[in-house]
Amino acid sequence: MKKLVFLLIGAEILYMGCSYMAAEQPPDNQTNCTPRFPNQQVTYNNYVKRIVANNCTITCHRGGDSQGTGNFTTYAGIRQYTPDIFYFRVVQDRADMPQGNAPLPKSVRDSLDIWIKNCSPEN
Repeated sequence: MKKLVFLLIGAEILYMGCSYMAAEQPPDNQTNCTPRFPNQQVTYNNYVKRIVANNCTITCHRGGDSQGTGNFTTYAGIRQYTPDIFYFRVVQDRADMPQGNAPLPKSVRDSLDIWIKNCSPEN
């Protein structure tokens, strides 16, 4: 009976290990970027700026004496953190930002994902 229990536990562990999803990969290097969703017009000025202002620059990423690294109050300020750090900390399913709060809603993170995968356009 003990063998059966251990066998079932081992099978469950094996199943869980095989069903684990691969870690999300950041989008391509932005220098040689080709937009992946050219029909989706998510830009910094028409969408991202407002999301960042409401969730990132209130207390943290506003430069100067703010608590967070980087100044996200300008396009150039946030652009240097895409696609890597911003993608992993804000966009992916295991996002841990905004710090101390729940991750942004999935629909918002999906739009930010499109923005990054479209080479993070400003306009």
